[in-house]
Amino acid sequence: MIRPGTVLWALCVVLVSYALFQMKYQVMRQEDQLASLDKKIIASREAVRVLNAEWSYLTQPSRLDDLRKRYLTLVPIGTAQLGSIAAIPLRGATAPAAPVASPAPSASMPPPVSAAPAKPQLAALKPGAER
Repeated sequence: MIRPGTVLWALCVVLVSYALFQMKYQVMRQEDQLASLDKKIIASREAVRVLNAEWSYLTQPSRLDDLRKRYLTLVPIGTAQLGSIAAIPLRGATAPAAPVASPAPSASMPPPVSAAPAKPQLAALKPGAER
């Protein structure tokens, strides 16, 4: 008759063998995934190198100058194209707008505040005075 210890050890050997078998195939799948990822990384790096070379070619100053001459009709800016400083509106000045109908003033509304900016006050400093 077979002893219980022998059966137990045989069962352990079978379980460990099955676990090693499964582990081996799991590692093989992982290595295949790693190899495919490495191929993708190499292909991506090669694509980046090609794109960098193409960018370098497309942005060559001599090539861009030839394209500018061929397709753009650029001329130097003339003084007639420039406006005068008087034509530039000041910051505080606003264009006259159409009158807006406002509700009748009530006792609960505060009086309107003017939108004119306050003039800055400069303090006169005496030489040697503390700031």
